[in-house]
Amino acid sequence: WSVLSNNVQGYGAAKELSARGCAQNLEAFAAGGIDYVDMIMLDYPGPDADSIRGQWAALEEMAAQKTTRSLAVSNFSPAQLDVVLADKKTVPTVNQLRYGVGFAGLYGGNAAGIGAENAKRGVIVQAWSPLGRALKGRAKTACDDIGQKYGKTGAQVALKWIEATGCTFTTQ
Repeated sequence: WSVLSNNVQGYGAAKELSARGCAQNLEAFAAGGIDYVDMIMLDYPGPDADSIRGQWAALEEMAAQKTTRSLAVSNFSPAQLDVVLADKKTVPTVNQLRYGVGFAGLYGGNAAGIGAENAKRGVIVQAWSPLGRALKGRAKTACDDIGQKYGKTGAQVALKWIEATGCTFTTQ
């Protein structure tokens, strides 16, 4: 589950909105008798370092209360990850990014570098929707052509490329 709290600025406001998002997630699960989540994800960083620290503090409180087993982020650049990691309390397990064959140019043409930048911080990159949004046009044609040569589908080739760059994926 995720918490979206990037529309406010400042430590206090960001922490408050993030805490509310965490509580809303837990309330939704409580109806089914579930009192914790395996992972909670901070979806989008705040507009500045102070806001990001506030967002992350709320998620760390959730972890301290044992209502989540792990914390994650989504759409964080390496510099934004460094804000979270500055106090070295909790390292996000995952950074879910718009990543895939068709999105390679989003990271300055060095797609493999984004996985390495996260890995050196102890964070795993997980590509979100790597087939639905990224695998179109020239990228799809290239993957289809490669796949045909090896008896694989273009989608299999695209997912293998993600793994080859040291990242993981979700197909939701």
